[in-house]
Amino acid sequence: MQPVLAGEGCSGMISGAAVLHESIKKLILGESLIKDGDLLVVAVSGGADSLSLLHILHDLGKENFLSFSLFVAHLNHGLRGESARKDAEYVRRMAQKMGLPCRVATADCSAYARQRKLSLEDAARRLRYGFLRQLAKEIGATRIAVGHTREDQVETLLLNFLRGTGLTGLTGMKMERKIGAKGLCLIRPLLKTSRRVLERYCREKGLSPRWDESNRETRFLRNKIRLELLPSLEKEYNPNLRQNLSNMAELLLSDHIYLEEAALQHFARLLIMEEDDLLELDGRALLAEHEAMQGRILRHAVKRLIGSTPREIGYYQIRAVLNLMRRGSPHGRLHLPFGLRVARSYTRLKIYLREKTQPHIPVPFKLTIPGKKALWEEDVFMLARLPPLQEISWPPDERKEAYFDYDRVLRLLQNEGQIMAADALPELLVRTRRPGDYFYPLGAPGKKKLKKYFIDQKIPREERDQIPLVLAGGEIIWVVGKQLSHGCRVTEETKRVLVLRVIRRRADKNTGENEELLFGEE
Repeated sequence: MQPVLAGEGCSGMISGAAVLHESIKKLILGESLIKDGDLLVVAVSGGADSLSLLHILHDLGKENFLSFSLFVAHLNHGLRGESARKDAEYVRRMAQKMGLPCRVATADCSAYARQRKLSLEDAARRLRYGFLRQLAKEIGATRIAVGHTREDQVETLLLNFLRGTGLTGLTGMKMERKIGAKGLCLIRPLLKTSRRVLERYCREKGLSPRWDESNRETRFLRNKIRLELLPSLEKEYNPNLRQNLSNMAELLLSDHIYLEEAALQHFARLLIMEEDDLLELDGRALLAEHEAMQGRILRHAVKRLIGSTPREIGYYQIRAVLNLMRRGSPHGRLHLPFGLRVARSYTRLKIYLREKTQPHIPVPFKLTIPGKKALWEEDVFMLARLPPLQEISWPPDERKEAYFDYDRVLRLLQNEGQIMAADALPELLVRTRRPGDYFYPLGAPGKKKLKKYFIDQKIPREERDQIPLVLAGGEIIWVVGKQLSHGCRVTEETKRVLVLRVIRRRADKNTGENEELLFGEE
């Protein structure tokens, strides 16, 4: 026996409108679609679906079971001329009659589609949701309510199937989902209700919904599915197709939620570093995950960066990212839609929204001993000190400081020809790498090319030009934050110690004092 939809098959003393009213009320309470104090933006096109939604929510708002407010929103997509303007005026008058605030806006959907090379359907959808989100943010709304029905759900499932979807696409639209930040949610209270029931509701309530003549145009794929494919499938294969597909979406949704929660846990384990516009994952561990998890983990990364997982980042884009990690080369880059970039560096995978521009040392500069010099920002400095031996704390923190035998450093400077007056201070040279650079790493048997050192240490290529080098007498004595020179190391015979240190100073928000941070920290 097929379940009876809200308002279907009802007769006798209780009207179909009353049954629908109570079923939507029960659904809202059971699914917590609306909470006390919510302000809802209700998207109203003027058609039967959205008009029914507005009236049901307005009637429910008069009851005492929940306290919430409504704000009517209508977008004219600029596609249907005078007919669309009449729709907008109809919605405006309806809201005024109900005593509800209303916002009507107009967009140039055709121009938007041309500029972004989108279909009219896709352009209209993006403009519509952009308008609704913007309005919700402006007025402080917590919910956006739209009038999607069971038929819309079935059409979406078939659309996704024809495009070649995975499990996510076969779960269809959700009754509630977060959109954007600050807890804003999109709700679909009519998602289990058939369009036929809503049309009858309008008749019983004496409502005269507007008719969008473009709904008959089969040049739009969704219309073609509604008008041609669905009737054919129901006639030739399964008369209960709509209900069966709706049931399938509910069943698959449970599997989808379970897998998404598992993928989120795996994502957290793989996450190495996260900033506002950049994520860094353990690429080797990603490849070790089950194939069912790999794509989901990458989609979580995309969602963390841009707030959603757009249709444009699908099967082929996810495959390309995974293949980037599988290739033999330790480095590689990909450009994805929405300004996303992917970069591989050895076993690490970076996903970011824009090119990460790191500050360059503008020109080579001299650092006196003792002395202090800004590196590339006003709050990042390199210091050179000659503290008494008893004040030196061992061992040095290699990420931000290095200790040298000062007399050995002076000999290198003298070999270069630095002849200093009695009152002059010796100077070190600070610069970034140049072709052919080499140095004598601490503990190594001899010299090593700097490029080879960077490769062996798996330092990403984009970072190599940002690492300061300290030279004495033309010889690199410190690859800052990485390694110092064997020839200038501190030994038992050292009498004077040169301390070089890189610091970044930031005002502490709680105490107002400055705190010292490590070189390279963000």
